[in-house]
Amino acid sequence: MTIKFNKIAQTIVYSLSVATLLFTPFSVFADDPANICNQSNSSSVQVSNLDCAAISGNWVNWVPDDGSSSSCTTSDSLGSTNEAPGGFATNQVQTFEHEPITSTWDISDSTVEQWFLSSGITTIGKYGINSSNIGAITTAVRAAGVSPVFFYLYTVNEGGGAGGFINHYSSDTTGGGVANAARDAEYLATYSEKTGTGPSWVDAGNPVDFVPQDVKTTGNADFQSMPLGTIGRVYIPATAAAAWEAYYPNGLKKEFNKVQNYGGPLGDSMRMIKDMGGDPLQGGAILSAAGCADTVTGEGMTKGINFAIAIANNNGYGYDQNTRGTGWQKWQSDPSCTNQCGSFDCSSFISAILTTAGYFKTNPNFATGTEGPDLEKVGFTKIATSATTSKDLLAGDVLLADGHTALYIGNDQMVDARINENGGINGGQVGDQTGKEIMVEPFRDASSDSWIGVFRAPN
Repeated sequence: MTIKFNKIAQTIVYSLSVATLLFTPFSVFADDPANICNQSNSSSVQVSNLDCAAISGNWVNWVPDDGSSSSCTTSDSLGSTNEAPGGFATNQVQTFEHEPITSTWDISDSTVEQWFLSSGITTIGKYGINSSNIGAITTAVRAAGVSPVFFYLYTVNEGGGAGGFINHYSSDTTGGGVANAARDAEYLATYSEKTGTGPSWVDAGNPVDFVPQDVKTTGNADFQSMPLGTIGRVYIPATAAAAWEAYYPNGLKKEFNKVQNYGGPLGDSMRMIKDMGGDPLQGGAILSAAGCADTVTGEGMTKGINFAIAIANNNGYGYDQNTRGTGWQKWQSDPSCTNQCGSFDCSSFISAILTTAGYFKTNPNFATGTEGPDLEKVGFTKIATSATTSKDLLAGDVLLADGHTALYIGNDQMVDARINENGGINGGQVGDQTGKEIMVEPFRDASSDSWIGVFRAPN
């Protein structure tokens, strides 16, 4: 497939909201996002998960080289069909902003990676990103619960800059491209789930309050009804250009805002999706390890599921009981590792998953003998003493047997650390030598003993 990068050599920046002037630190365990599976516009999925996205970045304005207006016109009413930036009608832009930021638009990872590498954005050189290592960045983004398509689109729209990929932070974190992508994706995921925000009606760089009150009233109402974890929840509080684009397209014109012609970040993203062969009005399959067939149980569990899938897909991590803590240690120090990273056993893997999900402030590294009581201490409920089928399970349910444990991830699938390449529990080489030491597999009852406990996370 030929990827046409249609960004042109334009100065890309959009309007900066007052709220985005401050660089806000982010804690990995703060306010884990809840799932938005039930709001999906999708069908089936691959492996990885849902969530959210958002950012308050240094949006400035998209101004064509010739200084003319980008193709925005007329309508100041919600639901209008007049043309907005990017050649889309405003009602189409409004449809797009209500889509989950976990949407893939049925664009593959390899397609969006190729597109991103073709963009020429300075971030590529900054982190030395190429076709051989971009997969690690994609994995980190997925592990945070953000669609790689959305993440790379957002990065290109932001245009590189200060710290990380998305210009939210004033400086880089340590760990190179993977660590910075993970930090930025975590921020996006959390911010899109944030309540108490609203449209940014005034550009902090050009503080002219010109939007009519009736437009604000209508736009505020639409925003408050917008599901958490959607595209509009990312863009509209962060940049006035997006708020105008969605609710008052005339505001992008100098004749109305009295400052300059602004471009529309939403329409620009929609155009980029079309360039990659996707349909911006059809979100397509969303990221979901759980398949979005059912609700994911427990706030933060989505993040845990993504972590579990990332580890299962990374053959740098394998099974060993004697060195069961090394996998978590390596993930903490070097999340970009893909070769001889470390080991988990079944229970240390579940412990790491639930710590990532935010249920433990520090990893308890429990064993199966203490797992049940440790889960109950942090609010998990034992909902069943057996599970021969997945019929009554929800994604995020923890399965416990005498000597084994796994995590149910939906769609009749579970993920677990199973056994080393020699069919034993100790010894062997570091990493997954068979691709099956840690894996996603169809739901099954425990191989030696039946499941004796099903634990469900607190909501």
